[in-house]
Amino acid sequence: MSLARIKRHFDFVELRETPTKAFTKSFVLQVRPNDKGITRTGFTVSKKISKLAVVRNHLRRQMREIVRLSPDLQTKYPSHDVVLIARSEALNRDYAQLTKDFAYLLDHVHEEANDKQDND
Repeated sequence: MSLARIKRHFDFVELRETPTKAFTKSFVLQVRPNDKGITRTGFTVSKKISKLAVVRNHLRRQMREIVRLSPDLQTKYPSHDVVLIARSEALNRDYAQLTKDFAYLLDHVHEEANDKQDND
């Protein structure tokens, strides 16, 4: 499954202000509908996580692989922008724990979005 990427800084800034966010010790997930008709993904690992680029790049590669292998992302969020932001605890977790954290985030945000639609 190939996902489109969010590359422009402006798109990341727009997502910062989205009301749909979820948090775990490892990640922050931000989701926002887009009008492009495709699911786009973005990944952020700041220098606060590690000063070493090799460490940040390794974590970013793990995040990309987790999202790529996630079967629920495009079914739950068609035509959405999804940004996954690493937190410092992500460095202390193994790949399986990171995968569980991401699955939890997807479910949590999906439930939150459904609750908002039900209340409207």
